[in-house]
Amino acid sequence: MGYKKEFDEIRPYHDKEVPMVIERLKSEPAFYTMMNFVHPDWNAERVNELISSISSIQEFQSKVAYPTMKQLIEKTVRNLTISGLEHIDKGESYLFISNHRDIILDSAILNIVLFEAGHGTIQTAIGNNLLSSDLITDLTKLNKNFVVKRNTTAREFYENSILLSSYINYTINEAKESIWIAQREGRTKDGLDKTQPGLLKMLSINCEKPFEECFKELKITPVAISYEHDPCDVLKIPELKAISRDDKYQKAKDEDFNSIITGLTGSKGRVHISIGEPIESELDQLVEYSNTNDKIKALGDIIDSHIYQEYKLWPSNHLAYDILENQVETGKETYEGIDPTVFQEELSARLKRAGLNSEEDRNWLLKMYANPVKNHLNEVST
Repeated sequence: MGYKKEFDEIRPYHDKEVPMVIERLKSEPAFYTMMNFVHPDWNAERVNELISSISSIQEFQSKVAYPTMKQLIEKTVRNLTISGLEHIDKGESYLFISNHRDIILDSAILNIVLFEAGHGTIQTAIGNNLLSSDLITDLTKLNKNFVVKRNTTAREFYENSILLSSYINYTINEAKESIWIAQREGRTKDGLDKTQPGLLKMLSINCEKPFEECFKELKITPVAISYEHDPCDVLKIPELKAISRDDKYQKAKDEDFNSIITGLTGSKGRVHISIGEPIESELDQLVEYSNTNDKIKALGDIIDSHIYQEYKLWPSNHLAYDILENQVETGKETYEGIDPTVFQEELSARLKRAGLNSEEDRNWLLKMYANPVKNHLNEVST
């Protein structure tokens, strides 16, 4: 099914556009460098031969995107596990709303998991602030990414929200393709995953049906991804400190690009991705609220609750929480044999390498890993 012309500015590429984009890739030296970095045995001749055989999005994903991301994951993830595939059907389309820790990998790992399980691939939201070059734009749009416009005026923001809402609803209900979108703009840097009300407002902005019915049609499916180690953890601390002081944080040049590369190539230990049950019956509870803002808050709480329950807690989470709470126990089962002293020494070494030597820096790093435990405990106690 073709897309409406009004979506041309934000949609991924169509199959008919692929040959033209492939020709651009063939003349871009940086593309060959990227491929060789991930696949050292792929020389320019092999890459050129490979992409010359591509004439569709499906072929690009299966021949280039999938093996490239699979290779990166195999190099940097000790063990990738998945739960919840039984909650979704291959013939249905869903709106996967996920916590957001890594710029690229959160959605890429879900895409790989679904692809290998025979569910096909999903469309993925990406901010236009990350499209730093024509090459990056071509690669993302070949890989079924659609664009979310950032840093706009108030009027542009409203117009873009209407367009994006229409696009998401059309993709799921008419084109019958699933979509991944983060629960918030930008990564959660302090570990306190929280769905932004603005996301839910955007999703419902065009719907003329009752609020609950709008979201039932989208088949919202919460996803929780948890990394045993976040390669970008120390990189997030300066922004957290600035926000805590109500200072305006100014990103350094190429900061997002450096975070992307660090996230892709850094060691992550174990990674678990959990697909929750699509939210349906719980939406009926929202009829109790007469105010739309109250409905949005309640729906956000429902999504958050699912993510907190699905989130896989690692020894790094339990240790960080116990250190902050002064309740470390030698040999505690949740530490899985990791020595708390060694754990803290490794944290200190990473902070030192990043030039972060204060107690405040240490506490922020611990909070990143401890807060998912707090989320889980709060959820269990309610």
